[in-house]
Amino acid sequence: MQQSVIVVGAGIAGLTAAWHLRRAGCEVTVIEAQDQPGGRVGARETRGIRYNTGARLLYAFSKDFNRLLDDIGLTPDLIPVRNLSAECRSPTEKWKVELMPGPRSLLTPGLTLADRLRFMTYGARLLAARFTTDPDDATSAPAADAVTLADYITRHLGPRVLERMVNPVFRSTRSWDAADISAAFFATTMPHMIGTSTVHVLKGGMNSLPQALSRDLTLLLNTRALRIDAPASGPCRVEAEQDGAPLILEADRIVCAVEGVNVAALIPDMAPEDRAFMDRVRYNSLGIAHIRLNRQVAPYMSFFSDNAGGTIATYQQIPGVDAQGSHPQLYTQLTPEANRRARNEGLTDRIDEIVADDLRCLYPTLDADRVDHFNQWIALKLPEFYPGYAGEVRRFLNRQPGAKVQFCGDYLAQSLVTGAAASGKAAALRLLAA
Repeated sequence: MQQSVIVVGAGIAGLTAAWHLRRAGCEVTVIEAQDQPGGRVGARETRGIRYNTGARLLYAFSKDFNRLLDDIGLTPDLIPVRNLSAECRSPTEKWKVELMPGPRSLLTPGLTLADRLRFMTYGARLLAARFTTDPDDATSAPAADAVTLADYITRHLGPRVLERMVNPVFRSTRSWDAADISAAFFATTMPHMIGTSTVHVLKGGMNSLPQALSRDLTLLLNTRALRIDAPASGPCRVEAEQDGAPLILEADRIVCAVEGVNVAALIPDMAPEDRAFMDRVRYNSLGIAHIRLNRQVAPYMSFFSDNAGGTIATYQQIPGVDAQGSHPQLYTQLTPEANRRARNEGLTDRIDEIVADDLRCLYPTLDADRVDHFNQWIALKLPEFYPGYAGEVRRFLNRQPGAKVQFCGDYLAQSLVTGAAASGKAAALRLLAA
């Protein structure tokens, strides 16, 4: 008998779950509150300013994700980006920081000979850890879950590696402070990144991924779930609102693929231990000012150390490409401290004002060259795997087999696109096995 499934949320986790369920012969309906699928993996354009909804890169280390790209026909659309690096700035100096760890990282200025030797020794340990860790699963390095990333790096690689390599990259690419998150992300991804030099973007932009995953699915956009009920007997039920009108959907099973902080509000009869887990899920926020320019710029990217004292963590000049109809832009991402200020002081629609003084120092002709700007606020950017959280995730997932409602999302796997996809596949397999 064909099983019917409602997937609530059309981010990459939900779409991946739906894709696998449909492939297995299930009747699948996906509902999504926004006007396009993809969640934090997509692209939009506002008044000629192009920007991603979240993720900007795809990492090549996930075998499952690479097979998924093959299956949905996107492998030929992968564009390699090699040897990605950035200039890093502190109040007194500049240096080059590698985004992909490897031999070139040993050339980072400011490291002592002892630092470099320790880096080489630890690099060998990371290579060995490829056989024991899963880059799509932050719970696969349980020992690293117990300590902060700052303490972990200081102990294994020294304070100068933390200051000159790890902190600038994590603050600028992920808006994470090493003192706040566990070492689980680092310990599960770095073994599979070290010695590699390539990440990817998609030829058609990040929208290509959700579009390919949802190509043959029944997808209801502008449809916001209000309540999920899964009685012990009888069908599951989703109360929703589609374009303002009430909608009731029923199915045998449900996949809940919304952000973890929004789960408890949808499921009033959630088991107390599961509700307690969801209450401990947390995400960071991210503010970005995109500035459209009236003149061409050279490509350039700069990160800032945690003692730089400014409001900008990442500064990037993006050239316009006539053949693609894109305009020259500046990309300015707030520091974690400035993100907290924007949120706490209600300045999320004035990010360009927050960065204005620092941006003029970086781009002196800003006022003459600016044509327009767009302030992007991502309220739920990345789940934060704080110390002990990965263990909580594992205990939560161990309670899920056999349940009529299955959960998925990057908050249950890894704070990456590949982690979201892996979580979606895992939820589909649990449901199919029930």
